[in-house]
Amino acid sequence: MKWFAATALALTLLAPPATAQPGTGQAMDADFAARVEEWTTRPEFLSPLVDHLPVSDRVPSPKDVIGHHAGAPRELTYYAEMLEYYRALAAASPRVSVGPIGRTDEDREMVVVTIANEVTLAGLERYRQDLARLADPREIGETEAQDVIARAKPIYVLMAGLHSGETGPPEMLMELAYRLAVEEGPLFDRIRDELIVALIPAADPDGRDRYVDWYYRHLIDITDDRDRIGGPPYWGKYIFHDNNRDINYSQRSMRNVLDWYLEWHPPVMHDLHESIPFLYTFSGQAPQNPLLDPIVYGELPWFANFEMAQLTSYGMPGVWTHGFVDMWSPGYLAFMASNHNGLIRFYETFGNGGATTMKRHLKTEDNTPEQARTSREWYRPSPPYEEVEWSMRNNTNYSQTAALTALQLAASNPEVLLRNFYRKSRNAVEDGERNPPHGFVIPGGQRDMTRVSTLVDLLRIQGVEVGRADGALTFGAESYPAGSYVVKGGQPYFRLAKILLGNQEFPDDGLRTYDDTGWTMGLMHRVDVVAVDDPAVLDAPVEPIDEARVTGTIAREDEARFGYAVAHTGSNHLTTLRYRLGDTPVEAAEEGFEAGGVSFPPGSFIVEAPAGSDRAGRLRTWIVELGLTAAGLDERPDTATHPVDLPRLAIYSTWGNPQEVGWVRHAFDEFEIPFDLIFKERVREGDLRADYDVILIPNQGRTAKGLVFDIEPRGGPRAYTKTDRYRFLGDYGSSEDITGGMGIEGVLELQRFVGGGGLLVTLGAASYVPPEYGLTREIDARRPGTGFYAPGPLVEAEIKTPGHPIFYGYESTKTPVRYANGPLLDVPRRFRDDWVLMSFTNEVLSGHLRGADRIDGRPAVVDVPRGDGRVVLFATNPCYRWQNHGEFGMLFNTILHHNDLESGTGGETAQANP
Repeated sequence: MKWFAATALALTLLAPPATAQPGTGQAMDADFAARVEEWTTRPEFLSPLVDHLPVSDRVPSPKDVIGHHAGAPRELTYYAEMLEYYRALAAASPRVSVGPIGRTDEDREMVVVTIANEVTLAGLERYRQDLARLADPREIGETEAQDVIARAKPIYVLMAGLHSGETGPPEMLMELAYRLAVEEGPLFDRIRDELIVALIPAADPDGRDRYVDWYYRHLIDITDDRDRIGGPPYWGKYIFHDNNRDINYSQRSMRNVLDWYLEWHPPVMHDLHESIPFLYTFSGQAPQNPLLDPIVYGELPWFANFEMAQLTSYGMPGVWTHGFVDMWSPGYLAFMASNHNGLIRFYETFGNGGATTMKRHLKTEDNTPEQARTSREWYRPSPPYEEVEWSMRNNTNYSQTAALTALQLAASNPEVLLRNFYRKSRNAVEDGERNPPHGFVIPGGQRDMTRVSTLVDLLRIQGVEVGRADGALTFGAESYPAGSYVVKGGQPYFRLAKILLGNQEFPDDGLRTYDDTGWTMGLMHRVDVVAVDDPAVLDAPVEPIDEARVTGTIAREDEARFGYAVAHTGSNHLTTLRYRLGDTPVEAAEEGFEAGGVSFPPGSFIVEAPAGSDRAGRLRTWIVELGLTAAGLDERPDTATHPVDLPRLAIYSTWGNPQEVGWVRHAFDEFEIPFDLIFKERVREGDLRADYDVILIPNQGRTAKGLVFDIEPRGGPRAYTKTDRYRFLGDYGSSEDITGGMGIEGVLELQRFVGGGGLLVTLGAASYVPPEYGLTREIDARRPGTGFYAPGPLVEAEIKTPGHPIFYGYESTKTPVRYANGPLLDVPRRFRDDWVLMSFTNEVLSGHLRGADRIDGRPAVVDVPRGDGRVVLFATNPCYRWQNHGEFGMLFNTILHHNDLESGTGGETAQANP
């Protein structure tokens, strides 16, 4: 670290300054200069790096293609127009290329735009191979590594448009690409000669188009932030802001970026965001993940402080570091770089959520450092103004000036970036060889190997090497059966394996963090994962795998004169099987039984499908494909059963908070669970029982009032509909006015639905609604109060009624759950034995929870009979961000056994007053 600090400081001091004028005799665009001066609301919001633009008689500027300069008032660019510009730029300039990296959910093509000098661009494959050698240094020694470093070039990625409401960076990148392609002078020559700049124009292209439509329809005329309204209900197909929290890369666009990253190994991944004034540059403040290489924590402030100093030297106020986002959670998209021994970087540039110039009021009422962004602090020596007229061009000036400054530093120190990249990769290999744990074992023979395979595949898609043992393994006193998976130390991404597989121990009870504190994959999946301190694991005989495949097994297949039993071992795929079977009658065993030497736990399916029938053929195919365990039956088992009737299922979504609904929709689509997505309009219509057996209200909003009344109806009706002009609105639901919520009228319809025999299921914060609006009037829903802090820890819960259908497939009464900051439920003593199905303990398994005693013994799942129906309240969120696969089963079981939830409870449950 001393070498790094000294070298970085020396090279930074040697970095030549960027000049105000290129001094090359290039002709400059007079219209651009005049427009930028006009659109920039104060002279100090402009820098000498971006106050001019060269004119080229060969290469088109953005205005030549899209019709306006970047940062123009009231102008946003659709994604297809961006691609048109980049392709025109690449066609005209030998310094630019455009390459595809995949397609989105809505079939838009994602691209990476690469910019470098002509020679570098012609030899990109060689540079890709050089970076691959540095990323995996096991095949090269120190001497060869230094040779590679001397000839290689770092790829510096600038990514825009991950959050579609942050509209400025995609506009800015078009101008930056043109500037890097055509502008001459020492700064630009050095960037092109020493770096490969890769631009991702919009990391969520689907969301970009949807938001641009929304801006033109609803936001374009808002000029004061006190009149602002929200954005569209959707960006992408399922989620919006959480695309920067998708730790498992479940969304297609995020996976495209990851796949490209693992092919090209860029040492720097720089994500361009918008939120706080005027420009925050990420410096990696505490809490910091200690499993990352310490070099990262030197690189982050090195860049951030240089940028703050340079922009401040240009007279630009409001540039700061440190006081915002920390380095704890690894789930941000650009964190893929630090997870793979590179460097995450990001900006937050002030933005208006569109291209309209707007009066902004920045001073908060309490003006504390945590809330205010206008106070002077040690990390913010030149604070933003308390009030400001802010334009899209201001945004462009700041983010482009900062990006050029970052590229200036990187281009002046390419060997430092490459050497650090190599050293972090080498350190990761050596760390696993020298220090425990030396590996992880995911034992074979676990009760449900489908969740094991899901976990293993999530490691593999991130580049973590996994091997499968053909024979038994022994490390120390522990033995593991054949079929166990082994993650060895001594590989470049072993630090990432430790981050994902180990328990998270939060470093300081006094710190707060920006996102979750716990994400341990074994706990999230209910899969046994064992850290191995024995160095013998490094030499364990395993066969490397690309993916984990689980093939289902069928015992006594030739004796299936009656049909088949399919074991409920906790596999989420059992739900998929039930839906594939459709109208085929399926029964669930309420007690365990044996058949064909196979144990079948409660909840196992019994399907009448005699061998040789078409039904049996389909069933066998699906059992094998889904990795399930089954046996042929010569007769119906002598055990109590109930039918597994497929419900008519609706998922209710607000218009204002559909993101958590999106995660549920995604999971249901992945597991082939059909549903209707309904909104306030359908609930208000009434007669819900005629169409649905189950209504699921996922976690959304933070209060019951917020869920019931949703978006405040101000500013007139707010349509989310598809028209000839607004082609990208009206997907995944449609409304002439998304404001107002279901209201009391909607709550009454839900009450009628339950009273008429329907099942209402609420998740997380949605479980405030039934107690507070009288659907479960005997129950109170409280908040923890001051001093309580639970940023996504994994905690222990105790199943109080293990025979209940909701817990089919759960072999232990103690199970990990993610604490979701749902309500603290109070159930009257006389109902507790019947209604409380699962409760929290005070055991924190991973992550941070301050005030665990306040949840100890509190209900986590409550089943309340009401009229002819029921309300099931989850204080947890059993379907969270495609992460807690081990909890999915509780929700799936609730749906599958919707009309038999009294089974396994010993008979009739206590009835509340109607």
